[in-house]
Amino acid sequence: MTNQYFAFYASSHGFGHMTRCLAIIEELLETTDHLIYLASGTFQNSFARVYLERFGDRVTYRDIRTEVGLVNKENSLQVDIPRLEHELTDFMAGWDTAVVAEVAILRDLPVACVISDISAIGIQVGEQLGVRNIGIANFTWCEQYEFLGLSDAIIARFREVYANLDLLIEYDLMLPAPKLSVPRKQIGFICRRFNPDRIAAIKAQYGPSIFITCGKSASLVNIQIDNYDGNIFTTSGINITATGNATVVQLSVETFDTHNYLAASDIVIAKAGWGTISEALLSKRNLVLIDREGVLEDTENIEELKCRGVAVSIKESDLVRIDMNAIRELVAEDIIRENLDEYENTVRDIIREL
Repeated sequence: MTNQYFAFYASSHGFGHMTRCLAIIEELLETTDHLIYLASGTFQNSFARVYLERFGDRVTYRDIRTEVGLVNKENSLQVDIPRLEHELTDFMAGWDTAVVAEVAILRDLPVACVISDISAIGIQVGEQLGVRNIGIANFTWCEQYEFLGLSDAIIARFREVYANLDLLIEYDLMLPAPKLSVPRKQIGFICRRFNPDRIAAIKAQYGPSIFITCGKSASLVNIQIDNYDGNIFTTSGINITATGNATVVQLSVETFDTHNYLAASDIVIAKAGWGTISEALLSKRNLVLIDREGVLEDTENIEELKCRGVAVSIKESDLVRIDMNAIRELVAEDIIRENLDEYENTVRDIIREL
């Protein structure tokens, strides 16, 4: 019997959607004989090719734009709403063409199901193929775009597409989507597997560290770190300067195990994206989230995690100059480390639903 394909459509907005899809794909490849078709953006797939290299030709890659997501203002984490609406209009005009091209590739393959996180193109492909059509997400773009005040026509079209899902697997922190009437299954947090030996080696090489990320899709001019003498890990898109004896190590886009660097750090300062939150909670790190006004996902995530006692927050304006003495006091006062013990990787629960 020919091995079946699981077709993944991972959002090409940032890298968090891809990394959590990789956690599922890795588990599938290690525990089953299935094959993977992975469609996402060029940069996201470049990352995936390195991460999944050991699985060879069991993974087929397709470089396409699967999502617009959010578009930020230059040198900011704030959303550029007019530009976003313009890019969405152009993107949606090409949906039919993109879906036809994908169906032409997949229709002769033994596709078991299509899994979308949370690409509208992928959902339409699943519907056209007539196979099990699964969404996995912590939000839909309908709620995000409604919050930003985008046009009703854009939101209605996304909602129409989402209605074709056979199942929506909801991660912890899922934004309420009351208007979406599809079967749902609630899951906890997932992330790629941590490597204890790798984490120990990073700690031995760099010593005490903090991890700062604003997402690989961000581009900020400069962040200054004061009152810190250890090592600072940072991801692409951020220029960090530090006073004192601190050392800054910028992890390139090609660094395939950023989650191990995060787990090797004492404090994580991050944009409130779901992927980084999940990695920090599952590795039991002190988590400081950056409060971006005007982004529904970030606001809801921060408020909920602060209520649970597992994170604190700072304003985006605080990034200009971060005083680590103040950060350490904030963490010491507000984070109850025992609350992190309840979080475990639930990727196997997802595998059982596919």
